[in-house]
Amino acid sequence: MRILKILLAVTVVSVGQQAFAQKFTAFGVQTGINYGESVIKETFTDNGVDLNYATDEADVAVNWGVFMRFEFLKFGFQPQILASNYNTKMRLSSPEFDSILTLKQNRFDIPLLLAYAPNKRFRLLTGPVYTRMLENKVQTNEFLFEEFGQIFNGGSWAWQMGFGFDLGRLAIDCKYETSLGRIADDVTIRGKQYDFDQRSNTLQFTLGYDFIK
Repeated sequence: MRILKILLAVTVVSVGQQAFAQKFTAFGVQTGINYGESVIKETFTDNGVDLNYATDEADVAVNWGVFMRFEFLKFGFQPQILASNYNTKMRLSSPEFDSILTLKQNRFDIPLLLAYAPNKRFRLLTGPVYTRMLENKVQTNEFLFEEFGQIFNGGSWAWQMGFGFDLGRLAIDCKYETSLGRIADDVTIRGKQYDFDQRSNTLQFTLGYDFIK
């Protein structure tokens, strides 16, 4: 009887390990680049003078982090944790002045992606992304330093879609990200507060190394 119990326990553990191995299929580190911009195109009127606030230049930032992958048949779940930073150029101008501003962001991105894999190497990806800001500020030149301020949200949600493929232990992803919510709600210029909707769009390329395969 004792031998039967031992054999049953070994069988259960073996089946459990095989089932887990079929579901948890990848774990590794990854790095890549984000090509992103803060989407701004606003006009504010101050005492009859139009102030134009717009994106002037997008930024390329390096990202790094970890990824996992759980698969069942042709479907999967791919969570990631990525750290990255941005230095997006913006322009604030009027008939009186023209100023370049730099939006500095250090943040964690947590994509929670669903995958569909028509074959073992290629997969389609889509899902929500939560972004948590560690640093979010605007640097301006001396003329506007005391007259410009902006309130940013500590966290926001976005949506990613794209594709990925594997080359042995290498995992390559290409994704496009668009905001689902504001990253900033208002801006203060020359002592006056203006409401507006600031969002961000990003193209993301990552190269990962899978420790499990």
